[in-house]
Amino acid sequence: MDLDLRKLRYFVAVAERLHFGRAALALHVTQPALSRQVRQLERDLGVVLFSRTSREVTLTPAGEQFLHDARALLAAGQAAQDRARRIGAGEDALTVGFMLGTDITVAVNAFSARHPDVPIELVRIRWWNMARPLLDGTVDVGFVRLPVDADGLDILPLYPERLSVVLPAQHPLAGEAAIAVTALADEPILRYADAAPAWAAAWNAQAPPDGTRLPRGPAFRDMEELLGYVRAGRGAVLVPEPVAALFPRPDIAYVPVTDVPPGRVALAWDGARRTGLVTGFVEAVRSALRLGQWTAGRSPYGDGARPRHDEQADDQGQSTADRPGGGHADADSDGLRTRTFLGKVPRCQERTPALGTGTAAGHRPDTAVAVRGRSPRTAPGRPGQEAEGT
Repeated sequence: MDLDLRKLRYFVAVAERLHFGRAALALHVTQPALSRQVRQLERDLGVVLFSRTSREVTLTPAGEQFLHDARALLAAGQAAQDRARRIGAGEDALTVGFMLGTDITVAVNAFSARHPDVPIELVRIRWWNMARPLLDGTVDVGFVRLPVDADGLDILPLYPERLSVVLPAQHPLAGEAAIAVTALADEPILRYADAAPAWAAAWNAQAPPDGTRLPRGPAFRDMEELLGYVRAGRGAVLVPEPVAALFPRPDIAYVPVTDVPPGRVALAWDGARRTGLVTGFVEAVRSALRLGQWTAGRSPYGDGARPRHDEQADDQGQSTADRPGGGHADADSDGLRTRTFLGKVPRCQERTPALGTGTAAGHRPDTAVAVRGRSPRTAPGRPGQEAEGT
């Protein structure tokens, strides 16, 4: 049986809203027509995807799994169309994924110095979708925070990030220069929602070295939720210092922690789909690592993104993919197509086509970024809520 992408889109629209009427409005089709298409999809698959009553619509276990897979198929289909159109138009661009606060400037400038005529398109990725955009082709390379669960990815460790705990400004520990996580023994720890297993294990638990089990707090899905919970005294959480630097608040304190290992930023790419541009970008990044450029304080996000020389990337830029048994992981993630383009433009503006990067010498991140105007995509299972996160 061949899957019909239109039926997949219909299914995802209903699954995300759990309401046929609202999904029909969003798709600009009639509700009876939408219901027929979804029932035909269920007959094609031979499974029931929705449990329907007069009061509510819910996903069956098969429906929950199919939603995960359908999102990946639709993202891969869109990425394939984008690549074909780009190549057909004679454009040869590199799409770079990045997480909030990661220092991409060194890598972008190093690549642009070697390939000044290649446009670079930036795509924001989040903790719950680090792997999928790489594996479905939405992005060519991505700056991710470890750990990444994604079989098929090659990983090149880049630099460490110190961590800070987020506290209300009136908290007794808020004025400290630094604290140990053990000082938070009675503080609920907020959790990263929808995180892949490896990320959840590393970032949600945050167990200190002495094995103290910290109480669990609410789960957050974006930075505004995180800050809202902290301001309300509902819990604390660890974030990378470069992320903290982007969200200064008078009622929030970010206090460095001393007894938790630093986080680590890495470059990732799909080892099975390594184009000439991907190879060129990886080589430029390795060259920058050998020159120690991530230790030179060039991060636009403050000291938190500047690794010490003794914390430089493993083997000075040797990818885990180059080592026996290295570098592969698996993740449950949703592609998010918030797009930014690097080019010579004076400020952020909407509806700007992809632009060339120009030369690296003249590139500055605060003057060379434009954002394509398009409706914000929502995080999985949260229709209507713009996704924001580390």
